[in-house]
Amino acid sequence: MPTAERAKTIAELFEEFLSEQKPKQSAKTHAKYCCIIELFESYLESYWPGHNDEYSSVTKAGGSFCKTFGPTELLDGYGEFLGYFMPRKVMCGKETLRAAGTVTKKLAKWLAEKRYVDDVESAEDAHERAAEAAAELPAAQDVLDILDAFIDADPIDPARETLEDHFYVQRIEPGKLWLEPLTMHPDVIGPVPVPTAVTDRCQPMWDIAGVVTKTRRGWRFVEVWNVTP
Repeated sequence: MPTAERAKTIAELFEEFLSEQKPKQSAKTHAKYCCIIELFESYLESYWPGHNDEYSSVTKAGGSFCKTFGPTELLDGYGEFLGYFMPRKVMCGKETLRAAGTVTKKLAKWLAEKRYVDDVESAEDAHERAAEAAAELPAAQDVLDILDAFIDADPIDPARETLEDHFYVQRIEPGKLWLEPLTMHPDVIGPVPVPTAVTDRCQPMWDIAGVVTKTRRGWRFVEVWNVTP
């Protein structure tokens, strides 16, 4: 009887994906693809999405995440890679953030076309998340840059009531944000004045990490460290 073909590991899928794309790409584009796949691999090997409890047993046996698991686990990592790892852990510009969405979108489509995933719907969902990230991650970086410049131009001294937290955007009006602190305050705070360039780009439920303080004129940003779609 013929032996069933062994399922390919993530490492093998990455290698095959890049190998197939190379003849169709310029050297610059291929280098970009290699960079994003390397970042994705770094994320998977660091975070072990869905398999934290297996880290010790696999690594003690000389294995790794990408040489152990396959396409299903690869797709399971999309959300955290695009929504957390890229905007919060990777120091890069908008071009790399945009490329992360573009490359992972292409990868999800390729996995479905090659029938490496049985659940094509899962691949399509991952494809959609990647497409959204391709647009939203650079916009989030714009918001961070604009807020940084806004704060630097008119710095605010912290008042008695100061919150250091993650703030979810609950309401947006031109030049104003209403924010829901994750842990440090029970109520939505606002309006918090910001440039209209921020409210033009920002979306509900984006996460702004930083410090706000309550002055006599209301809540103001003191610092902003990160903006995540």
